[in-house]
Amino acid sequence: MGEGLRRGPSRGPHVAIAGMLAGLVLGSLATIMPASASSGIGVFVGYADSLRADAANFPTPWAGSPQTTFEGCLPVASCEYDGGAIRITNNTGSTVTVNAIAVHLGPCLYTGWPAAVLSPGADLIVAQLASGASDGCSGPSPTLFDTSDIGPNGEGYVGNCTRNSMQPTVDVTVNGQTTTYTDAGQVLNTGGVDGAYCPLPGGNESIQWTTIGHTPCRGSLLGLAPTTQTHGVGTIATVTATFTNKCGQPLSNVEVHFTATSGPNAGRTGTGTTDANGTATFSYSSLATGTDTLRASVNNIAGSVGSNPVTVIWIAFAPGGGAFVISDLKDVSGGSVYWWGAQWWKNDHLSSGLAPASFKGLELSNTSPWCGQTWTTRPGNSPHPPKTVPSMMAVIVASHITKRGPVISGDIVHIVLVTTNAGYGPNPGHPGTGTIVGQVC
Repeated sequence: MGEGLRRGPSRGPHVAIAGMLAGLVLGSLATIMPASASSGIGVFVGYADSLRADAANFPTPWAGSPQTTFEGCLPVASCEYDGGAIRITNNTGSTVTVNAIAVHLGPCLYTGWPAAVLSPGADLIVAQLASGASDGCSGPSPTLFDTSDIGPNGEGYVGNCTRNSMQPTVDVTVNGQTTTYTDAGQVLNTGGVDGAYCPLPGGNESIQWTTIGHTPCRGSLLGLAPTTQTHGVGTIATVTATFTNKCGQPLSNVEVHFTATSGPNAGRTGTGTTDANGTATFSYSSLATGTDTLRASVNNIAGSVGSNPVTVIWIAFAPGGGAFVISDLKDVSGGSVYWWGAQWWKNDHLSSGLAPASFKGLELSNTSPWCGQTWTTRPGNSPHPPKTVPSMMAVIVASHITKRGPVISGDIVHIVLVTTNAGYGPNPGHPGTGTIVGQVC
């Protein structure tokens, strides 16, 4: 993050001559291999256009975002933005001071934003200080910062679709050390043309935050994962949102909103803030079975960016925790199964041999059973089986069950859905039986 073409301060004639000689060898490489950002400081450039709103393109985070210091026109609701913007991200593990930022575009110089102290992971965003647009250089103060309307001589550039080659440079002074970054992708001046007219009049000029030195990364991507997951009622499900620009560069310090749009938990909401990888998570539990559909969204002053839908399937294991068990040799779709009772070991032969006769079919060690895990339990009805069971229940499939002392152990090769028959009771003399109707994993 924060990679870009950069140059340091002048070091005198001898160093300059040596640099020129080195440039003869490395010049071609320098144009295609941007230097990395110094000291873990990320530098991004964008263009904010609220006159012709486009939520996917508008730079996000912005004013009001978590861990973000905003030095620009406020309040947001009263401001019309039409100008470039710079974002500094502190990717170090220490607090830093951004002493100054200066932007050079042709003969124009913009500087004067206040210094800012950034804690680890925090952002500084600098933008135009007043509402509205300008035409040409507007002086050293970034009162207006309409960098798309500046020509090579500092003249107004409104409506000009003849591309110029001006590459803006950004001087960033952090803890007293100045580094100059080149906006080789011409994000700040919208490709060297007036982006509001080219290719069509009235076009949106916004450009999502782009690592300086990179070509413009217009647009946003908000993905939600995993696509589907299955959990037992009373356990925890987690979904992860990832927010990036169209180039896949992560966007941190953005608030993400999560909503269950349908299912047993419809209406449940939550929020999270994206980290340095652009990810935010939301975890929740369910007390009811069924399938939830969830979506995520990111809001900015131009609108909202939505995610793909994902599903969380909630199933019931044994009420009160744990799960009943069947053998792997009984794992046949539509087949009858014996999942509890005094004769479990006789009715559920395993591919590895017979189970201990003291095992009656219930494990209680695993609060969220899943394929590939293991479990333990105690003999007989010591696990305190539930008084009743649901009409459909998730059941563990085991291939190997052993006993050592008072501890019985087994594996989980599958989890299946079983419709339960009448007759079950918490005493092993009242067997639990049913029919396999589906496989969970």
